Amino acid sequence: MSSNSTRPQKRKKILTRKMQVRFIAVFGIVILAFLFLIGRVVFLKQKHGIDYSNAVLSHQSYVNTNIPYERGRITDRNGTVLAKNVVTYNVILDPGVVNANNGMYVDATVKAITKAFSLNASDIRDILKNNPKSSYYILLKGRPYEEVSAFKKLQEDNHKYVKGVWFETVFTRVYPYGSLASHVIGFVNNDNSAGGGIELQYDSYLSGKPGRESGYYDAELNLIKKTWPAEDGDTIVSTIDVAVQTAVENNIKRYNVETGCKNIGVLVMNPNNGEIYAMASNEGFDLNNPRDLSAFYSAEEIAEIGSDGARLSEALNAMWRNFCVNDTFEPGSTFKCITVSAALEEGVAGAKNTYYCGGVAELDTYKIHCNNRSGHGLLDLEHSLMRSCNMAMIDIASKLGRTTFRSYQDRFGLGRKTGLDLPGEAKGILIDAQNLNEVELATSSFGQGFNVTMVQMAAAYSSIVNGGYYYTPHVVKKIVNASGATVYEAKNTISARTVSKYTVDFMRRATLSTVEGGTATPAKVKGYLVGGKTGTAQKGRRADGKYIVSFIGSVPADNPQVVIYVVIDEVNSETLYNSSKPATTLASQILQEILPHLGLYPSEGEIDYGVDYTGEEFDDEHGAKVEGPEGDEGKN
Repeated sequence: MSSNSTRPQKRKKILTRKMQVRFIAVFGIVILAFLFLIGRVVFLKQKHGIDYSNAVLSHQSYVNTNIPYERGRITDRNGTVLAKNVVTYNVILDPGVVNANNGMYVDATVKAITKAFSLNASDIRDILKNNPKSSYYILLKGRPYEEVSAFKKLQEDNHKYVKGVWFETVFTRVYPYGSLASHVIGFVNNDNSAGGGIELQYDSYLSGKPGRESGYYDAELNLIKKTWPAEDGDTIVSTIDVAVQTAVENNIKRYNVETGCKNIGVLVMNPNNGEIYAMASNEGFDLNNPRDLSAFYSAEEIAEIGSDGARLSEALNAMWRNFCVNDTFEPGSTFKCITVSAALEEGVAGAKNTYYCGGVAELDTYKIHCNNRSGHGLLDLEHSLMRSCNMAMIDIASKLGRTTFRSYQDRFGLGRKTGLDLPGEAKGILIDAQNLNEVELATSSFGQGFNVTMVQMAAAYSSIVNGGYYYTPHVVKKIVNASGATVYEAKNTISARTVSKYTVDFMRRATLSTVEGGTATPAKVKGYLVGGKTGTAQKGRRADGKYIVSFIGSVPADNPQVVIYVVIDEVNSETLYNSSKPATTLASQILQEILPHLGLYPSEGEIDYGVDYTGEEFDDEHGAKVEGPEGDEGKN
């Protein structure tokens, strides 16, 4: 091996001195350029910083929000407003704008806000500090126009420095008459959902379509907005008459003060088209505060209910429940109008038929008593209604037979919904024809053993006295859109023909006789001829001794224009708890007030109403057999 192979080689220099000089020169130039740029930025910041900040903000959308629609109004039949909207405003703060340009807008904006809305300045400054870049902060809700107008005036006076505040329009539902017709109108919850009544049933009409609003700030931070307007809801014109409804509710309140009961329902309608003038269930609730239980419960009871969800829900639903529509009950003797009408139509009874009442009927192992336990003796058909004789009804029903009897319950709309335009209508409970045995048929003949609703009975009775036409009851007359065009109008639909003219004439006369000289005499109204029928029905277990008493009537008797139905559940009286007198008396008091308002005035002098009290104009054209007390079929 050569000695040269072990000698270390000399390393070459990578960076020469010349290269090092060049590198240092370049690096120095870069440093100088960087320092120049920093200086330039500082210069621009000092001279044009505000302009650049505003330019950036001007490209940022300050808002993209929905514009609420105005919910449609609800009026009575005469245009009186029952539900409307009040405009309020949410105050929206844009901290990002207020804090811009080193906070140059903070002082003026805070001062304007505190002066217009009486807020604490330190609270506003805390919001700006804690939400420095937010563009949407709800500062206040539901402020009146006066406060908003005051702020806008301050903003105009100092428009260069009062920035970053704008307003959302909010509609608050208001019910001018408080609790009036509460079960018919319904209400709107805080989340704008509808609760019951017309509000819920016609929510799709009352609701409109929201609009949209977008905006941005220009280079001077002035607000530039673009708006797509909302479409407002339609106006509902109801059939309710404020004056009639007020009279009904005032009389209910007076009755509850003087006598009281578990519940009470009153319904007033036009029998010739199905329009409902008034509907009340006991005492209404405050539509402007529909969750307030103070009218129905003591402070101690409300505290006991507390936040118990189940108990609170039960209490609210009981308060909101429409007795006239949602509840069912045994109609009692008011149903005898239907039993007699069916018999007249089928020819198994006529004006000259007679019935013997000994006060009790023994069927199977049961004894069924008449309201007069001593018996009425011999009665014709008209007087069997006047005296409300159960024995006569039992005889008539046995002649009709269970199949025919049941078919007339169907014909008069019982056991199914009437089609009333309110939510939660009950169907009632009927006994199937095959189960109408001797006892069931007998008790059904005078309105016991099956359940109906108030609106069912009112519609059925109306068809008997109006000429035989069954109109679908309804609470809405028409719907008008925001432009004033009618988009819906009730057609007053005749859904069935129930009875003939012969039956109508007889029933008008018989119900008039019942008020003039029968069980319904307290229903008389001075100057008017009132027709009607009383009802008393036991409820629950017969041994409990609890009753529902009622009266259904029409005015004037010869050509009814108004039907009234009063149902009182458990009269709070030791002497009248099973008497129809409270119902007939209450009906008379209401009719005295409402008839003139509805254009029905007391008669002056002698007027021929076309009603024959002797019955001589009625013959047995239906071929009914004339029966006496000696005839086997005439005995009870």
